[in-house]
Amino acid sequence: MRRNFLILALAMAISHFASGADHNAVGGTSPESLAERATKQAHNMKIRLRIKDTVLTATLIDSKTARDFISLLPVTLTMNDLFGREKFAHLPRAISEGGARTRTYEIGDVAYWSPGPDLAIYYHHDGQSIPAPGIVIIGKIDSGVEALNVAGSVKVTVELASQSSDQAEKLEPSSNALLPVPTLEDVRMVAPALARYTEGALLGDLWKRSDLSPRDRSIITVSALIAGNQTIEMPYHFNLALDNGVKPSELSEIITHLAFYSGWANATAAVAVAKDVFTKRGIRSDQPASGEHLPIDEAAEAQRAARVEQDVGPVAPGLVQYTSDLLFHDLEGRSNNTSCNCFQRTFSTS
Repeated sequence: MRRNFLILALAMAISHFASGADHNAVGGTSPESLAERATKQAHNMKIRLRIKDTVLTATLIDSKTARDFISLLPVTLTMNDLFGREKFAHLPRAISEGGARTRTYEIGDVAYWSPGPDLAIYYHHDGQSIPAPGIVIIGKIDSGVEALNVAGSVKVTVELASQSSDQAEKLEPSSNALLPVPTLEDVRMVAPALARYTEGALLGDLWKRSDLSPRDRSIITVSALIAGNQTIEMPYHFNLALDNGVKPSELSEIITHLAFYSGWANATAAVAVAKDVFTKRGIRSDQPASGEHLPIDEAAEAQRAARVEQDVGPVAPGLVQYTSDLLFHDLEGRSNNTSCNCFQRTFSTS
């Protein structure tokens, strides 16, 4: 099997088999604090939205989606305008889709659009329905939603109504609400054995092995983190990857590539992290949105297309089209991939 598929397979295997251990070892969230937060807010589903000098309140619906949204707070978002009817912003990560979906809305509705993953607040009704798959309503602005009826984007800080303003002000707007990565000293204080494994087996042994270069290890690691939506680890490893020789364009291409293999929400969550990393390092993406495509092995491609048509065509002809036109004829052939040796163009019929 070719090298690019080996690396992708290993990345996915690491993500699914070792995500729990690695995610918590070097920089896991605090399950205790998140659970405690959700419990404390079981009876209080009020949030506060700060827009410059204006403060709005909203009442959330008691649902899985709303409760998962609460776990992100406080968060500062730059909300852009859409169709003169809503303000929306990408969330730091995808949240639960446990609430009921709808394609209609009312003025003042606070909703979750999962393909984003986006938070949307509707300030005007244009008479149009929401496109599939619809939205999950998580709450409603109590009053004053017209404050969002302004041109362009607005910066909104969302917090629990019970949180102090000091807590919200401590949130750095550029952090995109990413949870802080615990230091080794933090880990040592809570789980000294875990710190020992982190320093010894992980950083002192695995990362030092000569069988793979530090650059290749970074490519595998960031691929696994993106595939597993492990955002808390991404800032450290994105920076390490850049230090290890992975180009910004290559990191961008890895994110784009994995959107098709691990999910759009995972990729957009990685974009939020990479944007912060790029900004702090003074990097502007050097990757064009489109470009020349590499030549196709016509014979191998014909065999692959015929097999997909035979196996999948009778059930999902649209999947056949997207697999051929978008995946193999476009994504896999992007010339940008040639700079990243983990994603070289191949057309295997296996």
